Amino acid sequence: MNASSGILAGCVNGRVWVRIEGKGSHQNSRELKAFVQNQVQASGGQRVIVDLSSCTGMDSTFMGTLTCISGRLDQAGGALHIIHAAGRNGELLRGLGLDAIFTVDNDEEHLAEPAAVLEGAALPAKPCSKMERTEMCLESHEALAAADQRNVAKFRDVIELMRAECEPALAR
Repeated sequence: MNASSGILAGCVNGRVWVRIEGKGSHQNSRELKAFVQNQVQASGGQRVIVDLSSCTGMDSTFMGTLTCISGRLDQAGGALHIIHAAGRNGELLRGLGLDAIFTVDNDEEHLAEPAAVLEGAALPAKPCSKMERTEMCLESHEALAAADQRNVAKFRDVIELMRAECEPALAR
């Protein structure tokens, strides 16, 4: 039996809905990104709504993954919309300037219709190698640095460290 990633996901009324249960972190970022990419490829541009009402916190990799997802959705004619981002989660997203990249609502203030009751499937957690995780973390942190100039200094050391870890694999 596969362990759950802590992400419930499904499609309701032509929109992709995702609810984070517990912490959004480097441990479940891959599953979120893969699910959204599959949905975008299957049906073109999408509106993806991520519900943080049950999210207990987020790390920088998870927030960088949201930034990567937003960029890909934008290129495909879609958009990322974060709801129920009040409190610390909203502070984290806004503190990194991500509210300039995608919609961040404390509740559901910018939804045209009320949030769907998501009874989606739990995305299974999938194992990945240390190198795969490092590459994902690098991409996420580079996206955060590109999203807001103030983030460059915040993540410079992390990005340099991860690049150094990825270089031997790239040289092969």
